[in-house]
Amino acid sequence: MGRIAEALKRAERERRITAGDAREEPFPTAVAPSGYPETIEAPVLPQLEEINHEPVAVVEGLSEALVPYFDRSSLVTEQYRSLRTRLLSQNPNYEHRTIAITSAVPKEGKSVTTLNLGATLAEIRHLRVLVVDGDFRRGSLGNMLNQDNRPGLAEVLTGEATYSESIHDTPIPNLKFVPAGDTDNRSAAELWTSASTRTVFQRMQNDFHYTLVDTPPATTVTDVGIIGQLCTGVVLVVRLHRTDEFVAKRAVRLLQVNNVPLMGCVLVGRDAPAGRYGYGYGYSYSYYNYYGYYNYYNKQSDED
Repeated sequence: MGRIAEALKRAERERRITAGDAREEPFPTAVAPSGYPETIEAPVLPQLEEINHEPVAVVEGLSEALVPYFDRSSLVTEQYRSLRTRLLSQNPNYEHRTIAITSAVPKEGKSVTTLNLGATLAEIRHLRVLVVDGDFRRGSLGNMLNQDNRPGLAEVLTGEATYSESIHDTPIPNLKFVPAGDTDNRSAAELWTSASTRTVFQRMQNDFHYTLVDTPPATTVTDVGIIGQLCTGVVLVVRLHRTDEFVAKRAVRLLQVNNVPLMGCVLVGRDAPAGRYGYGYGYSYSYYNYYGYYNYYNKQSDED
């Protein structure tokens, strides 16, 4: 049985357990998908460990979900660094990569994963990292970073703003941000299929070592099928105690049908040992009600 299938079965079993086991290791944890090469545990070269250790500045409005910024020594931060190491080990030639982060359904933790993974990648001094809010319907990264939502990606794709104008600074050195922007009543499908989309993504890949794109859930709308083809690959976030196995498998099948390279699966949501940050700390307020989100996407899909 493939490793992703085993992970999904474990997630389904643990979802039904009302009491968690505090002795278990925390997540996020990277898992290689079935049908794809196993993750290679390769050592990271010394220069990749030149981590920034400047004192943390107080930033009003910055979400506490950005754990690597507020608590660099926490267990959660170390788990994201472990995920970072896996991504770096899959890229021994240090090629510039664009990675989409998605989930099967809403409320899985993909936006938080995008930001925290971006923050840990940006710790490496020589890396230039960009996070992009690719959810034109319900983008949340701007609120988490306390950034304006425009000019953003939507304005660039429609020609209302330049590429440079859409790139915003963040409190984290080496980490830049592109908000979703204002669609001005244009459909997501119209924006993603515009003539300039591929050019914009190619430029982001040329300018940044790692570009992380937060996308809508894979089973609610078709956006990730388009976005994924513009990226090096896609990482699927699966939340323990919540994601049904058949839903996660459906997301994997949808990605495969659209010829989107699936780089791996990240399991999130397991509690940390007592006295340490758990993954759910400070995150719940940034999510949307599942059924309202689902109905919103269905309505938008009909309009698209």
